[in-house]
Amino acid sequence: MVKPVEDNSKINVGKKKQAEGEVVIRDSETSNALEALKNKEIDNKPKVVTSADIDEKIQESTNVDSTIERFLDVDYSEGLNDDQVNKRIEQGLINDNNNDKGKTVTQIVLSNIFTFFNILYFVIAIILIILKDYMNLFFLGVVLANLGIGIFQEIRAKKTIEKMKIVSAPSAVVIRNGKKLEIPVKEVVLDDIVMFSSGKQICADCIVLDGNVEVNEALLTGEADAIPKVPGDKLFSGSFLSSGTCIARADKVGSDCFIEKLSQDAKMYSAPRSELLKTLRIIIKTISFIIFPIAILYILSRIQGEYTFDAFLKALPEGLKSSSYIILTMIPGGLFLLTSVALYVGVYKLSKSNTLVQELYCIEMLARVDTLCLDKTGTITDGTMRVCDCVEINNTTDYTIREIVGSMMNSFKETNPTSDALIKYFEKNDVLLPTEVIPFSSKRKYSAVTFGEEGTFIIGAPDFVIKDYYDKISAKVTRFSNQGCRVLVLGRVHHRLATEALPKNVTPIALIVIQDHIREDAADTISFFKQNGVDVKVISGDNPETVSKIADRVGIEHADRWINLNGLTDEEIRSKVFEYTVFGRVTPSQKKLIVKTLKSAGRIVAMTGDGVNDIPALKEADCSIAMASGSEATRYVSHLVLMDSNFSSMPKVVKEGRRVINNIQKTSALYLTKNLFAMLLAVMYIIIGFAAVKNSIDGNINFPFEQRNLAIIEFIIIGIGTTALAFLPNDQIIKGKFLPNVIKNILPGSLAILLYQLLLFFSQKIMFDGEYLFPALKDVNLNVYSTISTVITTAVMFAVYVDVCRPVKGIRKLFVAIVVLLSGLMIAIEPLRNYLLVSFGELTGSEWLLMIILLQATYPLILGIKYVLKILHIVPSTNN
Repeated sequence: MVKPVEDNSKINVGKKKQAEGEVVIRDSETSNALEALKNKEIDNKPKVVTSADIDEKIQESTNVDSTIERFLDVDYSEGLNDDQVNKRIEQGLINDNNNDKGKTVTQIVLSNIFTFFNILYFVIAIILIILKDYMNLFFLGVVLANLGIGIFQEIRAKKTIEKMKIVSAPSAVVIRNGKKLEIPVKEVVLDDIVMFSSGKQICADCIVLDGNVEVNEALLTGEADAIPKVPGDKLFSGSFLSSGTCIARADKVGSDCFIEKLSQDAKMYSAPRSELLKTLRIIIKTISFIIFPIAILYILSRIQGEYTFDAFLKALPEGLKSSSYIILTMIPGGLFLLTSVALYVGVYKLSKSNTLVQELYCIEMLARVDTLCLDKTGTITDGTMRVCDCVEINNTTDYTIREIVGSMMNSFKETNPTSDALIKYFEKNDVLLPTEVIPFSSKRKYSAVTFGEEGTFIIGAPDFVIKDYYDKISAKVTRFSNQGCRVLVLGRVHHRLATEALPKNVTPIALIVIQDHIREDAADTISFFKQNGVDVKVISGDNPETVSKIADRVGIEHADRWINLNGLTDEEIRSKVFEYTVFGRVTPSQKKLIVKTLKSAGRIVAMTGDGVNDIPALKEADCSIAMASGSEATRYVSHLVLMDSNFSSMPKVVKEGRRVINNIQKTSALYLTKNLFAMLLAVMYIIIGFAAVKNSIDGNINFPFEQRNLAIIEFIIIGIGTTALAFLPNDQIIKGKFLPNVIKNILPGSLAILLYQLLLFFSQKIMFDGEYLFPALKDVNLNVYSTISTVITTAVMFAVYVDVCRPVKGIRKLFVAIVVLLSGLMIAIEPLRNYLLVSFGELTGSEWLLMIILLQATYPLILGIKYVLKILHIVPSTNN
């Protein structure tokens, strides 16, 4: 989408001829940059730099491909014309590297189908078909249904995210046909003339043609220092402007950019610090490693007599069939699918609340956050400001405060909320003409303009600008700060300032008092985090007393604990992080240091911000949240973007994250209980099988379950039950680690099933035939054994389901009732009962009694195992 940009009159760069050649007449900012370059000393010797030198520097910096016609002589006040742009598009020289489109629909379908577990499912299905065991193929229906749901949810989430990304997509201002146009960055072409302003992401490798800017290249180098750029210097894609404005030519686009070359050699971004992702990977690796050895050992344990190839072939069909049942029971494939679906549904739901999720697993990180770092401006306040007072101190000039400030505001090409407030109060004017401009940066804490012989006027933080005379104005500054107002000082020096120099001997002229507008819902949002045990810290570049008062007004605890970080060393800051709540006069690198210190102490830190000064801290945080109204570069590096720039959206994001993580923990207990008891029983029957071979006993000692015995568990309890549970509301505070919490939930049920199977197996001859175990093992009534095993195992899994549903109330009761009803119907309907291999008619009185006793003992047994495990410190005693 191409949008015209207003005020094309500013592109009025003309040209004139002089004897030494063609010279570009630039605006004041560019002239100052040239002057600075001319006066710059190289090897301690002054060197005069002409316009021709700068053109030579630009030419040297440009790597010209001889096969491509370059438009290097284009007048940048005109830019490329339509024919030139169309030629570049035909040549494919556009700034679209296809790296940010995510997976295509085809890729989504294929990535969901061709997973390790899905391939294993289909291999087992082929084995069962070859062995003509068609009755145990029902699992394919569940697999295909889950597969369809997963693909549908991911495609829906993808489309929703793409729509939101179009709205928040970065744009570039280019000059074409003499007009300013705002276009998507992917439509920038080679040799386009691009205009950059503070906070803008550099969209392609460019050469500065005009202007004097400071660039943050932290995304490339890891260093957050602002780097001055003058005409002829390179701007690299992936960096962003921290101050100033410039005109540049796109020198490399798309995959030719430096950042793209760099990413081919090294991974630029680390994986999200997701405990859920880490745990799921551990589980899948562990199960993948265990599955095949167990299957092979099980087949070997079926071989009777000597271990010969013929004996192996004889045992193979039955061994393959039983090992297939074991593997199917051990695979937690649905768990990973359900986790992905739950996360994608979370992303979809958040999109409906105007929140763009740029990293899937950041939902989990925000749900686990215990420390929230806020930037005052744009978060607690809405970013709008107004000047409420102006106190003259000592104006020795021939101009009024209004004339001085108005002329300064007229000199800056870019604006921010502070300058907007100053412009509204003082209005722009051209009474004084600038000869040099230093734009505002959060590192300097001031902006300045030199007006020829009148000297340099500075607006900024009093304690930064008026160091030598601060004692004379400190009482006034404190008084206004205690009212929750920001205070700026207007000062003057009689000489020009170097860009990086700290002002010295600045004479204060006036104090300008500015008031921030606090968001109406900020207090309620802060209250939510306070009630949920989240420690809130405010990190701001403003006066800490001012920030403290605003923080106190919105209810932040210990807001009176404030500190000024100006002049403190890194070691001093580290020692103060946990002692104070409000940090003022913070530089971008200090913000990052605070976040890093909190993380090193084990805190899970979220950081909110909207300006370029927040970027280092946002990149360091476990979860970064940007306001859409903030800078483009800030949105680019953040995990979450609040599209409505509304701080009150934060609780909804936290609640959604808690719902996803809590419910995944609960549903994992059911999946992994089934997987763990399958492993334990497989090991039990492998040991029994080898013991039977050693004692030359030929009996039926196979794995006790066919796949259809577990149909109620697979289809109703795990299939329907966990799916319903995964999407229920759940905003409980997350306690403990994911893996210990899951282990705590899966061990009792798995051990209960193992104990029941041991009891049934070793008592079957006593209870059923009055004989002992091994002498006549082949005569066991398998229908009776299968019936009792199936009913008892299903009962244990149902008890686990009820346990993870706690507290069982409201809609949870409804789902528990549905699971009970469906399970009862499957057992009541004779064809389904026959399919499950449940034969109640063959049970004798004593066998009915045994089954009833075991059913009555199920829940007490689970509670007893839990108690023993806690005493032995095998599972944590904390509840989630």
